[in-house]
Amino acid sequence: MPVRINSIFMHKFYTHKSIALALALVASAGVLSAKAVYIEQDGVRYYWNNTKTNVEVTTPAKGTTYVGDITIPATITYEEKELSVTAVRSSAFSENTYLTSVTLPESVTSIGDYAFDSCEGIKKVTMPGVKTIGHWAFRNCYELETLDFSDKLESIGNYCFDKILKITSITLPETTTNLGGYVFEGNPQITTVTCKAVTPPAVKRGYLDGEEIYTIFDDNDYGDRVLFVPEESINAYKSALGWHHFGANIKAIGSSSIAETLADNGFFTVKALGAAAVEVSTTEATVVKVVNMNGQLVKSLTVTPGTTVITDLPAGILVVNGVKVAVRK
Repeated sequence: MPVRINSIFMHKFYTHKSIALALALVASAGVLSAKAVYIEQDGVRYYWNNTKTNVEVTTPAKGTTYVGDITIPATITYEEKELSVTAVRSSAFSENTYLTSVTLPESVTSIGDYAFDSCEGIKKVTMPGVKTIGHWAFRNCYELETLDFSDKLESIGNYCFDKILKITSITLPETTTNLGGYVFEGNPQITTVTCKAVTPPAVKRGYLDGEEIYTIFDDNDYGDRVLFVPEESINAYKSALGWHHFGANIKAIGSSSIAETLADNGFFTVKALGAAAVEVSTTEATVVKVVNMNGQLVKSLTVTPGTTVITDLPAGILVVNGVKVAVRK
């Protein structure tokens, strides 16, 4: 017996099928039209997915490099389109020894993994809008002199600031929520950390000799380092993983650290200069003694008020009248 098919049903079936097919073709066309475009303007190279309205700073073209002071604009124009600059891609500036500073616009909100890794000559990176910084992003930036985070910063990756040997203090904004493991490893010269976040930022887990460890420095021994936090949050930081290692050295923001007290008493401040030298600033004549971590006297001299450069020092961690500094050859 012949099977009769309802014509209305068939009409609906083919209509719906046609619509679905049309939508699939449109979606497929959209995917196929997307492509990566590399744009170079004013000496900076950008990555652009041509279906989007933003670009990201990327590595220079093969055979070229970034040199000197680089300023990244908030927008660029390409093929009559205005494109916002929103990120620094992974390894964009890595292992560049010719770079001295990078100024990012507020539109840049993320810095990728290894972005400035081993930029050994860079002195300053301005990042007013950055919210996230990737793993190892500033490792081995030995000459970095200032580290000013955006007041929008949320997270920093693992080992991010390993061996930034000229930075002696860190200030994290109140928006900070996550820190990578060992984020400030290799920096014995860092003596103070200020974290303005009321809730202690979560510190990622790491491992030391096969054991779990939560730390922002090399291990669980934070020595004489001082942590400044909101007064109402002191107890929270004392019990928070990764922060609890500061122990009794957790103080309210606004109180004095050891180094500040010495300076207020007319003693001195010390700054590592690299090239086996330190700079001592004093307000009165005083005897300065430099010892190594074994307590052996390296150098002793009397300095006059003002600034004195002490040279010919051995590389390593030295203590100058009680202040630790990292000296490099």
